[in-house]
Formats: sequence, C-alpha cells, structure tokens
Amino acid sequence: MNKKQLKIIIALLAVIVVLLLVAGGLVIGLFVLAPQQKTPENATISADNGEWSLDNLKVGRVTAIDSDIQYSAYIGSIEEAEAELRAYGVEQREKYDNPKVEKIEKRIEKKYGIFAVNLGEMDVETAKDVEKAVKYMYKRYPMLKGKLTNITLSNINSFKNGHIALTQYREYIVNGDFSQTPYVMKFEILLSASMFLNREELLKKCAEGAETNYWPEGMDISTLVVHELSHQVLNAYMMNYFGYEDVYYVTDDNRDGFSYYITDGLKMNQTVAKMVVDEAYNQWEKDNPGKSYEDFCKSISGYAQGIKEDGGISYSETVAEALADIYLNGKKASKASQAIENVLIGK
Repeated sequence: MNKKQLKIIIALLAVIVVLLLVAGGLVIGLFVLAPQQKTPENATISADNGEWSLDNLKVGRVTAIDSDIQYSAYIGSIEEAEAELRAYGVEQREKYDNPKVEKIEKRIEKKYGIFAVNLGEMDVETAKDVEKAVKYMYKRYPMLKGKLTNITLSNINSFKNGHIALTQYREYIVNGDFSQTPYVMKFEILLSASMFLNREELLKKCAEGAETNYWPEGMDISTLVVHELSHQVLNAYMMNYFGYEDVYYVTDDNRDGFSYYITDGLKMNQTVAKMVVDEAYNQWEKDNPGKSYEDFCKSISGYAQGIKEDGGISYSETVAEALADIYLNGKKASKASQAIENVLIGK
C-alpha cells in the first residue's frame, strides 16, 4: 500500500476522530510501562493492626503539579502557542520549591527545545537520570527536536493502575467550538509521582523487571525515560510520514496531516508502526530463517511483544523496547532492536 492509498483510507475516519479528541479532551496513545498492580480502594488503616490504606500509601508520593489543565482561547500564531506552552512550565514551577532540580529543568528546556519541564518534588539524582535520558535521545535521534512539548511529574493514579510513565498527546488550548482551528496541542511525557518520588522502590522495580526478562537487562530509571522518549521517536517518524509539521499548533494548513497522524495512531490502525516493525522483522528474518515474529520480539524483551490485556498488540511498545535495548547495550543490543532502529533512521 503506498502513501496516497493509506491517506485515503485514513481520511475516512479522520473527521470523527478529531471531533472526539476535541470534544472530550481524549487522550490517545497511552502507553503503560509496567504490569498492572492493583491496590484495594477500600483498604483501611488503624493504630491497632497497622494495615495500610491507599491514602496512607500516597504520603510523600503526590506532586503539587497539575498536569490536567486545559484552556479555551484564540491563539493567533505559532509564536503565541510556544509562549503559552512555556508559561505553563513557569506557572507549575511556582507550586513547588526545589531549586537544585529547577536548574536541571531549565537546562533541559534550553538545550533540547522542550517548552516545559516540571520535575516537581523529585530528588536530584532521579532528576539527573531524566536529564541523562533526554541528552542521549536527542543526540542519537535529532528527529525528536520540536516534537515534544512537555516532560511532567504527574499524579497519574499509579496506586490503582500501576502506570510508571505515559506518553500522550492532547489539546491544551481549545478555540471555542469543537475542532475549530487554530488550537494548541501538548505532546507530553508524564512521569508518575507515586513512582518517581520513591527512588529506591523504582530502582527495585527496574531490577525485578530485568530479572524476569520483562524489561531488558540493566534496566534503570534513565531507561524508563528512554522508553517513553522512544515512543516519541516513533511519533516523530509518523509525523514526518504524514507531513504533519508545526505539530503543537494545529491550523487549517496542517490539520489534514494531524488527522492522518492521530487516526493512524489508534490501536485499531497502527499502520505505520506495524510497517516499521514488519520491515525490521523481514530484515532480521533473513539472518534468522524460520524464526517467528514472536521470536523476533522476545529477543528484545518480554515487554517488546506488545501484548495488551485485550489480546491486541502494541507495535509502539516493540519499538520503544528496541530503542531502550540499544541505549543499554549499544552494539551488543539484539539484532532485532538494531533492525528496528535502522528502519526508523533510514539506514
């Protein structure tokens, strides 16, 4: 299927998807980085038996940052859109007092063109891990530049659903009526406050995931962030594929590219993501004749299989795990991971 045919098919769904996105502030492309760990909502605590409650568990693991804000306003230019995205970071930074981490936030913003980095109450070492991941990814994959607007510590209810981090896009500033341009998008990575404010526990989860081959060997906090940034590498590849430019400022000029991009990103489509992984598998299979697609994914990690609770497959997870494998192991990374990277960067 060529690009023209793909666009025609996707266009049939695009209008409905855009309306849903604008009307409901729909989050598309949520990626769970850890298996679900459910906590009973009705857990209680008493002085007598010392049982833990959900509220007690949250102490010291909740951020003051509000990552769900949405505004309604007319934004007349891309420069105004950029200014508003930066203003969000300044506004949220006033809610916490963490001078050493603030220096890291501002350094990331300045060096890599991310409009707002809010790591909140995070300890310095963990903030440095975030910066380490960003530095590596933006150097290795320049296509990221201008595609990510925010990195934010967030209360994404990991106590209930086990999320460690999410990559998502959503409308930040809407323009009155549904789907009316121009409007401002956020392309953001959310880091779970409940996880990233407890460094020792997070490191323990990384080690446990690596021991079971759920994650690549050597998994650490910086690799968690690399994984999320890897989702954004695939997003950037898709944006380029559909000719979607100035991605955080949607106008009449780029709305078609935006519609193609968000529609193809839905799990029922995944045309471009599957195309990337299939092409990489075909390269890999030449040197591994008779090996299955499942073998291809397992050679990266257990999580790279992308198997979801509903039985579907997330090709984005396969890509993200591949780039995380390369981050950890370089030239010693699995050949499957290297094949996926080769497709993404055009080798």
